[in-house]
Amino acid sequence: MSKIRALNLIVRIGLFGLILSLGTMAALVTGETPGLALTDLSNASVQAMATSTGGDLVYAGLVGGPQPTGIFRSEDNGRTWHMISSGPGVAVNALAVHPANDLVLYAGTSGGPASTTHSLWRSTNGGQTWHTFTLGLPSDSYGMIPTVTALAVDPNQPELLYVGTDGQGVYRFDEGRNSYQLIGGISLYNAHVNGLLTSPDGQIYALTNDGIFVTQGYDWLKLETLPELAVSLAVAPNDPQTLYAGGASTGAFRATDGGQNWEQISSGLETIPGAALRVTALTVDESNPNHVVAATAYGLGSRLARGGIYESTNAGLNWTKLAEADGVVKHLNLSQGVVYAATASGLARYGEATELTPVLSLPELRLLANPTGVQVLILVLTIALAGLALIGRREWMPGSSQATV
Repeated sequence: MSKIRALNLIVRIGLFGLILSLGTMAALVTGETPGLALTDLSNASVQAMATSTGGDLVYAGLVGGPQPTGIFRSEDNGRTWHMISSGPGVAVNALAVHPANDLVLYAGTSGGPASTTHSLWRSTNGGQTWHTFTLGLPSDSYGMIPTVTALAVDPNQPELLYVGTDGQGVYRFDEGRNSYQLIGGISLYNAHVNGLLTSPDGQIYALTNDGIFVTQGYDWLKLETLPELAVSLAVAPNDPQTLYAGGASTGAFRATDGGQNWEQISSGLETIPGAALRVTALTVDESNPNHVVAATAYGLGSRLARGGIYESTNAGLNWTKLAEADGVVKHLNLSQGVVYAATASGLARYGEATELTPVLSLPELRLLANPTGVQVLILVLTIALAGLALIGRREWMPGSSQATV
């Protein structure tokens, strides 16, 4: 009799655990768009890309192309992707991940009439659902909300979000105080902000169609000494004085004094006679400031042709070609030894990660901290079924008068 009771107990505990596991996995899968697990995004139109601080999660914003417009996520260093949601409901121009909580995402979208448009969005559950900021961007004199073109979060002050716009400057949002400020007044009005970077010393760099600007107190200072217009920019993560810039026509440059003096560092970057050598994207390894990756393209009149992906381990003094680019690269990211290159025709991945992320990783489980309505229903039913399997019948319990042989 006692052996039967013990066997019954073991079976029921096993069923309890199995039901909980299957229900939890079902809730996680339901949080993503079903049927959209992809081996890669090589044929997708990638408009924006962002990586979590630890490199565990990679997010991509897709616009058009063979895949639906929306937010995709990878937990295995870009090997496979899942569509998380359709995003804010409009095409995403820029993405950023909160440095202290990689389930908090920011998205920038197109502007429009203030009465119907929002261009700054926030998600607290890894991109599943999106909400507008309590304080949105102000409208201009024509009643138009500006398009958000760039986003950056200061890792040393994660409550601060920097927002670059098309024609209305750069704003600093303080989420802790629920306030915002236009940096430098109207000094960057009429400029298109292509990128924003934060440096270890708290300075903010703005890459615009009029050059590179850096914060100086509450104002902007233009870096005038770069020999040509910069189209890409990177800052060494542990050395705020070391900057890398990609030129529009003659290659790459480096400054070791905060941008006061630049030297050309194009040795190893392949050229084509008669074509401009444009460095369209740059990124620096978070753990090694001498490890730099660059993407090139060739200017042929008004047209750009794809170039290559190059790597340097000596701060740009020499470059080694990793691969031919699949298109003109708009965004580069380097995380855990893997290079991600985003183009209008796909997201390519180069190299192998130093660590493999488990199939069901902790960040994925934390998505249930902010479950959707359907996920809540699945979890409630799971707990009810698991409880029924464990204690729904009591004849096996020790001391029960209804126990049978």
